Amino acid sequence: MLSNGTKVWVFMIATCLGLLILGDHLGGRLGLLLGLLCAIALNALVFFWGETRILSQFQARKWVGADPWGLQSRIQTLSRKLSIDPPALYLVESPTATAFSVGFSARKPCLCVTTGLLEKLNEEELEAVLAQQLCHVSRMDSFFFGVTSILANSLMSVGEFLDRLWPANFFFEKKQKPFLTLLSPLGWLIVRGVVKRSTYYENDRTAANLIASRERLGEILWRLDGLAQARPLDVPPCTAHFFIVNPEGGRQRNFFLKSHPPLSERLRTLMGTPSV
Repeated sequence: MLSNGTKVWVFMIATCLGLLILGDHLGGRLGLLLGLLCAIALNALVFFWGETRILSQFQARKWVGADPWGLQSRIQTLSRKLSIDPPALYLVESPTATAFSVGFSARKPCLCVTTGLLEKLNEEELEAVLAQQLCHVSRMDSFFFGVTSILANSLMSVGEFLDRLWPANFFFEKKQKPFLTLLSPLGWLIVRGVVKRSTYYENDRTAANLIASRERLGEILWRLDGLAQARPLDVPPCTAHFFIVNPEGGRQRNFFLKSHPPLSERLRTLMGTPSV
């Protein structure tokens, strides 16, 4: 079975070749040149600008100075167990208790935690969260998620831009989103085409083995989901799949923008309990 990293490279190579072939077919030499420029722009977007864009969307800032929770030392210890280089730690100012990670090949992976997470969890619970996210980095899920998110989010940005120009939105207080509604299924197809539910299940099992406790990880997933229901986080379209649990709680009504499998399924799979 192909690793996530290999899948990303195969996907990117196939996409770039497709752009070149399509350009040549539609426009000859000029089309081939445009296809080449599009392929270069796509790679620059994914491997160089993408990570910066995601971090800026959540206003994440790099962790510097004192570390009273001992996060850096725990990341170092868990990273050694996984045989990976420790990712950079970032902090997001938000009352929502959650965490996410991003990783692109041109830069060091990043692990982001919110202030709400630090306020609400104890040391053992924080370790479980770090382990779950570090396993995403180790399995290159964060890289995999990042590529699909950049492509899907770029498509959603086009929809949001067109919605701002929608004539009705200039006259009515309740804003309409016809283009976002139209394009969201395409963004969903991009994310769903590569981010399977099994990705979450497999990563949960890996993290539970790392901390040697399925019960502790299951309990923290259940608790974080409840906290997200109480204090949902506003996230850009097609970025919720980065997070340890759905950060939007039950607020996201658009089926095509939902990403995580139901928590009940994750817990049944993690604990080894058969579905009813």
